[in-house]
Amino acid sequence: MTRTNNSQRTITAIVDVAGRLFALRGYEQTTIQDIVDGLGMSKGAIFHHFGSKEEIVEAVLARHSVKLIAAADAVASDTSIPAEERLVRTAKALHVSDDDGLRMVEHLHKPQNALMHLKMERLLLDDAAPILARVVQDGVEQGVFDTPYPQEVTEMILAYSNSAFDAGHLAAFTVDELAHKARSFIWAIERLLGAKDGSLSGLIRMFDGLDQPDGRDGGE
Repeated sequence: MTRTNNSQRTITAIVDVAGRLFALRGYEQTTIQDIVDGLGMSKGAIFHHFGSKEEIVEAVLARHSVKLIAAADAVASDTSIPAEERLVRTAKALHVSDDDGLRMVEHLHKPQNALMHLKMERLLLDDAAPILARVVQDGVEQGVFDTPYPQEVTEMILAYSNSAFDAGHLAAFTVDELAHKARSFIWAIERLLGAKDGSLSGLIRMFDGLDQPDGRDGGE
């Protein structure tokens, strides 16, 4: 048991240090030697648990994914919340907000980190779609959504959002253009789900700086 605990502590330490380095420097710019230096242990100790840097990054991404999925699942399971609002809150829970996570996401969207980006998208799509679909199904049973394809519709929404709202693509948009794009996306979601106009307007909370009416900040 002690050996198992020590092994798990070592794995946790490797993922901790690698995660911070990936977030600060990016995947491509972080070497195994950087991780070794940050840990103060030998390369052999790292390769005893991970066969490559790619395996380490998969563990880092899995940790981020697990945290987001757990938070989303907790919200989705609270059936005391009406389905429309629960869908909004569940989607918001899938939005990275901690500093390390935000730095990681920033690096994920860089061309040199395309592999990491794809892996993270796949993790979230596989795990998040069933959670959101469960909320949609509740909404169908409550009569607030009208779709015979809860799972497929949520997969479409997630896939489109990952593509259309990629940080690299959005960098060229003005605040007004982003607000227009966000509102059109919410409009499309309401139709895919068979929801009433405006019932999912709370999804605007997912877009940084656009949580005020018409995308304006509090000073206007």
